Amino acid sequence: MGALPVAVADRAAPGFAIAFQPIVDIAGRRIVAQEALVRGIGGGSAASVLSRAEGGQRFGLEIAIARHALARAVALGIDTDLHVNFSPGVLLHTPDALSAIATVAEVENFPLAQLVLEVTEGEKIDDPPRLAKVVEAARALGLRIAIDDFGAGYNGLSLLAEVQPDIIKIDMTLTRGIDLHSVRRSIVGGILRMVEPLRVRTIAEGVESLGELSCLHALGITEMQGFLFGHPLYERATTELDLPLTIRGIAAAPPRAALRLAAERAL
Repeated sequence: MGALPVAVADRAAPGFAIAFQPIVDIAGRRIVAQEALVRGIGGGSAASVLSRAEGGQRFGLEIAIARHALARAVALGIDTDLHVNFSPGVLLHTPDALSAIATVAEVENFPLAQLVLEVTEGEKIDDPPRLAKVVEAARALGLRIAIDDFGAGYNGLSLLAEVQPDIIKIDMTLTRGIDLHSVRRSIVGGILRMVEPLRVRTIAEGVESLGELSCLHALGITEMQGFLFGHPLYERATTELDLPLTIRGIAAAPPRAALRLAAERAL
């Protein structure tokens, strides 16, 4: 594997923190993944961190963020999948980006099979065929690729026509209030019918109410993320899912797990 960038090799305090938010499997009532979200020290936004780097410096910063996320995941005992965000520009236009990410995972002793690279659809992907090759190369290394914010950005269906990622995450602009909005239900239902033969996993983002949960589940989505299941926790992680005993169309949880408060494992 390739040598680590200078920013990655340095183990000094990184100047940012990681918040973890759970991704859940509703049918199994369990947490199946955590998304690692960069934050400024003291709770500053992701933008406040990412704005520090431009152009060629962005790769070093994103690799440093990924390394800290993996290190914290290992320290917290996270044994599910871990989603880490990367900008399309970094993955598409940085030589050996994937090998550097794999090296970081090896250094931090995090299994590649549990690492998912999220590519935001909110930034224009200017070379879909190249992204398709990145997806293939990632799979060869044991990594998976997810398209974040699907349905809200620049690329949408045209991107999916050329790139079949492992996962798409349906944006909250489509899932928010979906139980009260017939057009959103029709759009999400169409997305699901479209990706089913492609064997692309689907995660609904931004779920905040039991009405949204029930509607999305009725449409066929079983994996979700949102404040209903847990807010991003600063340098901590939600380790158990707390849902009501009765949700229409979903089997009840075992009694001893049904009403337990979400446990947080601190440093």
